[in-house]
Amino acid sequence: MISSQSIHILYTQNPLWSAFFRLFFVLVVAGMVTFAWKYRRKAEGEVTSDVDHNTRLEVLWTLIPLVITMGLFVIGLRGYISASVAPADALEVHVTAQKWSWTFTYPNGTVSPGLLVVPKDRPVKLVMSSRDILHSFYVPEFRVKQDVVPSMYTTLWFEATEAKETAILCTEYCGTGHSAMLATVKVLEQPKFQEWLDTGGDDGK
Repeated sequence: MISSQSIHILYTQNPLWSAFFRLFFVLVVAGMVTFAWKYRRKAEGEVTSDVDHNTRLEVLWTLIPLVITMGLFVIGLRGYISASVAPADALEVHVTAQKWSWTFTYPNGTVSPGLLVVPKDRPVKLVMSSRDILHSFYVPEFRVKQDVVPSMYTTLWFEATEAKETAILCTEYCGTGHSAMLATVKVLEQPKFQEWLDTGGDDGK
């Protein structure tokens, strides 16, 4: 449903990387088991080898994991940036949290309490703040979650690829009405979304 989750896509849909991580796991575990078995204590009173280190081997097994780790860091950083920074053409919606409701304000001034209407196949950037205490915006089906903090702005973005409705939750305990702090995301085809926006949010159908 969400194109911004590039790390998830990389690990689950790219067969090359998936095979690489499986092979790496097998090599590490196989090596661990092999050396544990080969160099186990075989008899009572067996004398331990007096060889205490091998500089060349130690440098090798330090540099190889370092290169692999840095490569994985670069991949992870690219995925993190992709998931954190919204595209330039994203629709910006301001989200206001307060006990115990969500309000969504669009660039043309349309205000939609409890209903976040977004266009299908277009990035949406949420700029969020709280009027009272700490809340947390969470859409389970989109795999996006971000704290909403008083006196500051936090952001997240997503791109819905299917016209449907799904739930918005608050995942930070915020008082007696916490469990009722719910809202809905409604994903519409672009023409229907534009019609909804042009009419001031009067009709979410």
